[in-house]
Amino acid sequence: STVTARAKWGMSQLANDNDFGVMSAEELLQYERDAATNAGYDPDDPSGSYYLPYSTLEGELTNWMDHFTRTGKMQDYEVSATGGNGKTSYYTSVNFHKNEGVFYGVDYQKFSARVNADHQINDWFKSGARIGATYSKMDDVPMQSLYYSNPIFAGMTIAPWVKPYTEDGKHNVDIPTNANTNPRATAEYDEQYQKSWHGSGSIYLQAEPIKGLVIKTTDAAEYTFAHGRRYWDTYTNEGEATLQTTRLMQSLLTTSNTISYERNIGKNYGRILLGQEASKEYFDYLYLSSRKIDPNIPYPSSSTQADDAGDFDNETSTMLSFFGILDYNFDSRYYLTGSFRRDGSSKFGEDSRWGTFWSVGGSWNISSESFMENASNWLDFLKLRVSYGINGNDNIDSYMAFGTYTTVAYNNITAMRKSTPANPDLSWETNKSFNAGVDFSFLKKFSVNVDLYKRITEDMLLKKPVSMTSGFSSNTVNIGAMENKGLEIQLSANVIRNKYWNWNIAGNISFNRTEITDLAGQSEMAYSGDSRLRHVVGKSMYTFYLKDYYGVNPSNGEALFVAEDGSLTNDYNAARYVYAGSPEPKYTGGLSTDVSWKGITLSAQFEFKGGNDVLIIENRYLQSDGNQMTMNQTKGALNYWKKPGDTGCNPKPMAGNSTNSYSYNTTRYMEDGSYTRLKDVTLSYSFPRELISKIKLNSARVYVSGLNVYTWHNVNFWDPERGVTGMGTGIYPMTKTFVAGIDLSF
Repeated sequence: STVTARAKWGMSQLANDNDFGVMSAEELLQYERDAATNAGYDPDDPSGSYYLPYSTLEGELTNWMDHFTRTGKMQDYEVSATGGNGKTSYYTSVNFHKNEGVFYGVDYQKFSARVNADHQINDWFKSGARIGATYSKMDDVPMQSLYYSNPIFAGMTIAPWVKPYTEDGKHNVDIPTNANTNPRATAEYDEQYQKSWHGSGSIYLQAEPIKGLVIKTTDAAEYTFAHGRRYWDTYTNEGEATLQTTRLMQSLLTTSNTISYERNIGKNYGRILLGQEASKEYFDYLYLSSRKIDPNIPYPSSSTQADDAGDFDNETSTMLSFFGILDYNFDSRYYLTGSFRRDGSSKFGEDSRWGTFWSVGGSWNISSESFMENASNWLDFLKLRVSYGINGNDNIDSYMAFGTYTTVAYNNITAMRKSTPANPDLSWETNKSFNAGVDFSFLKKFSVNVDLYKRITEDMLLKKPVSMTSGFSSNTVNIGAMENKGLEIQLSANVIRNKYWNWNIAGNISFNRTEITDLAGQSEMAYSGDSRLRHVVGKSMYTFYLKDYYGVNPSNGEALFVAEDGSLTNDYNAARYVYAGSPEPKYTGGLSTDVSWKGITLSAQFEFKGGNDVLIIENRYLQSDGNQMTMNQTKGALNYWKKPGDTGCNPKPMAGNSTNSYSYNTTRYMEDGSYTRLKDVTLSYSFPRELISKIKLNSARVYVSGLNVYTWHNVNFWDPERGVTGMGTGIYPMTKTFVAGIDLSF
């Protein structure tokens, strides 16, 4: 048996490699004074609407981002054991992980255990099992949106002259400009967590009654139980204690049964496999909100029926599949693979649940041909590959094909109304994929993999907007087609390899393009998730649809837009809408390298993305041109129009601005989301075997690592990544982490 023990400890901080930040107290006060003056107010008039004296700076000042953040801490421990004998093998492990986030109140801890075992019962029969269990607890504060208790949003918007503490040392919640909410108070006085218990297990039986004939059954189950609690204390909730509790249960049952036969006849090798799979997924969710509870008994039982509200969700879906696979190769030179499957999903209409999918592929190992012998002194390997196939997608909610109802309160009576329309013809989204590739290596140092692909998606599963007169806003349908094509290249090189030195380099880059080719006769369709995105024929899957912002009028500092006829206007309502770009990157990739010398290894990993656009919605509040006079602003807002002739700047701020120059439906806040990130850099040392064997160790390694060490980008925010749609809000920001660890095996 071999026992391995690992331990690592780390510290993290909020990543800010672009020097993004908000104004200092002095900068904000001057900005607001200028905004008041531009709007015709006197900032030194105590009776005026915007009284902003310089004496404001004489009191206590707070950097709220510093106040809400801390140095995060991480620790992780794992012990595993592997072993066995001629008939039995096993692997077992236990792990404990704890992470204190960079924001107060954001913490996470997890305990997990796993056991894998395989046993050869006799010469033709064996069995095995995989069992895993995890318990986790996540403490948090709301960070999923631009919410007042979101510490990153509040940290950017609360004015620096607002006091963080009361006179008796408690966290100040008298902050009208932030809805009387203080995330530090939320973290300390409120109770907000989710506990989860997850278990998974599988068992297989495998028989080989005759050589080459394998019969196998695998049955698996996964269960998740979760309990969430959000308790708002009377101190943070304006004197009223409120509780929200959630219960979640989710399960997945799967069975897979296959029979396969393989045989070699001379230079011919063949294998055929037939199988059946079935799965059932179940989801059950219960939510209860209780107001005016007794803080001495902070549970729903201390609330009244009139102050309780609840919600319930229950879903079940099943899948049944039959499939077959055929593999053949001749002389390890010519390879052929084919597959066929029939899948039925309960998510679709009764007459359209089944889909038929197949694929075929072949490859040619050219380097094994006799005519390549003359190239064998420099060419190590050369293979051509080609494949074509059709697969299906049923990734939608469980009951989109059926007309469903929801409960509503009508005249104090519970009633039912339709929530989604029926679509009995709803069926599989299909993908027709073609791939051609080449793999080769040469000079025993370099290897290259190139793939060219094209995928046509038909009958896409999209939410189609419908007239509100129907009683619905959208309906999930099979509509339209999309083309996805691209090129992927992977390179690796063993630059140096000798007795003492070893240096490897590897990289990859992908160029991908999506294009919607059909929307059932329509030229465009709104994206159901956000009105600022469209599905447009001839363009990418997601395309920004925004008002066309031009810039600043150099004569008076007003915001200018482009009108329908191409002229410039200061009227937001007269501005034209344009297809402004896409959040989809034109290329993605990575680069890794490692250098080793006498047990010392230095490795680094980079990732990059380019050609994608992002929309920084937060700047609607943080570069608001005077509309948000109670909120702090970003340093970027300091570059504003001050005198005739100024260009390349923000519009002049005006207190109470109502011109919509700050609207997030314009191209003003759209930026290039390209970046390059140093994802990981690690320096490690592996002790010599002859040294550690004296203390009964098989191996010993110590290391230090930096994660997300630096990001090169030009996005006016903490981090350039904004999710698939390029607009995510309230995203937990990227952190950079520094870790030290030790691995021991004995």
